[in-house]
Amino acid sequence: MSDSELDAVDVVPQSRWPRTFEAFRDTNYRWFFSALVGNFASMNIQMFVRGWLVYEITGSYEKLGWMSAAGGLIGLVAAPIGGVVADRVRQKKHVIQIAQLLNAFIAGVVGLLIALGELLFIHLLIAAVFQGLVMNIMMPARQALTKEVVGLERLTNAIALSTSGMNAARLLLPGLAGFMVAALGGGNGNIDPAKWVYLVMTLLYLSSVILMFKVMVDDRPIRLGATPPMLTELRHGFEYVLRTPTILMLLICNFAMVFFSLTYFMLLPGFAKDVLNAGPADLGLLISISGIGSLVGSLLVASMLNRQRAKTLLAGTMLLGVALLGFAWSTNFWLSVFLLTIVGFGQAARMSLSNVLIQSYVEDEFRGRVMSIYMLEMSVLAVAIYPISVLADRIGPQLTVGLSAICLILLIVGLWFFPRYRDLD
Repeated sequence: MSDSELDAVDVVPQSRWPRTFEAFRDTNYRWFFSALVGNFASMNIQMFVRGWLVYEITGSYEKLGWMSAAGGLIGLVAAPIGGVVADRVRQKKHVIQIAQLLNAFIAGVVGLLIALGELLFIHLLIAAVFQGLVMNIMMPARQALTKEVVGLERLTNAIALSTSGMNAARLLLPGLAGFMVAALGGGNGNIDPAKWVYLVMTLLYLSSVILMFKVMVDDRPIRLGATPPMLTELRHGFEYVLRTPTILMLLICNFAMVFFSLTYFMLLPGFAKDVLNAGPADLGLLISISGIGSLVGSLLVASMLNRQRAKTLLAGTMLLGVALLGFAWSTNFWLSVFLLTIVGFGQAARMSLSNVLIQSYVEDEFRGRVMSIYMLEMSVLAVAIYPISVLADRIGPQLTVGLSAICLILLIVGLWFFPRYRDLD
C-alpha cells in the first residue's frame, strides 16, 4: 500500500488491532461505530422497558403481540420506501441522523406521558407505529452505509463488530434499566420510574446524531437525466431479487429462521412473570445476561475468515434451537438464564452471517433496496407473530416457545442437506 493510500485510510499500526477488531483500524469506521452506540443502547433499553410497561399495564400476551404487529404493519410500507431512499440519497448518513432525531422525540414524549401519569396502552401502541416507521426507513441506509465505510473485504468483520456492539449493549443496559425501575419502586402497577429510563433513551439517540457528523463517505454521484419514480425503482428491486436465485434463497431462509427463533423474545415479559416468577429487575437481568452469549458469538464471527459462512450460520442456529427448546420447559430462573445465554450465542451467528451473506452476493446498484427487503421480512414477521401471542394466551407460553424451537430445528436439518445453501461462502 502506498503512502497516499495509508493517508486516505488513516490506518493505525496493525498490532493494536488483532483480526477480531480489523475494521477498527479505519478511523472512519470507529466514528461510525461510536455513532451507532447510542442507537444500540436505546434499542436494548427499549427491549426491556416497552414490553415491561405493556404487560404491567395490561397483563396480556395478546397486547404484547399487538405491539409487535403495530410496528410490523407500518414496516410493510416503510421498509421498501427506505430501500429506495437509501439508493437515491447523496448521503445515507443524513437519513440515519434524521431518524435518530425522530426517535429522540418519540422517546421524550412517552417519558413525559409517564411523568404526567397519563400513559395508556394506546400511547405505547402509537409510539410503536411511529418507531416502526422510523426504523424501517433508516435501517436500509444504515446497512448499506456499512459497506461504503469499510469496503467489501472488511464487511464481515465490520458487521460482526456492529453486532457485538448491539450485544454488549444488551449485556449491560436492559439489566441496568430493570434495576433502575425496581430500585425506584416500579412494579405491581407502579410505572412512574420508567420516565427516567425514557429520558436516558432520548439523550442516547441525540448523541448518535452528533457523532454521525464525524463519519466521512463520498457523496453518491448525481444521476444524469430524469430520476425514475420511486415505485419504478422499488419494482426493479423486487425484480432483481426474483431473478437472482441466491439472493431470493437467502431472504426466504432468513425469514423462516427469524420467525421460529424470535417467538420467545416477544413473549419474554409475560414468560418471566408467569413461568419464572420474575420481577422487573429479573426480566432486565434475563435480557442482559443472554447478551453474554450474543457478544461472544459475534466476536467469534468477527474473527472468521471469509469462508464456510453458511455452514457456520447453520451450526449456530441449530445450537440456538436446541437451547431454546430447553428454555421452553425450564421453570428454574438460573437454568433459564444459562439457556438464554446459549440462545444469544446462536442468534449472534445467525444475525451477523445472514446479513453478510446477502451483502456479499448483492450488486451495489441494488444494495439499499435488497436490504430494505431484508428489513421488510422483519415487518412481515412482526405481523405474522401476532397469532403466536394469541396462541400463548390459549395454550401457555412454554408450549408455544417449545413448538417454535422444534420447527427451527427441523428447518436447519433440512437446510444442512441442501448444498446450494450449505456450501455458500
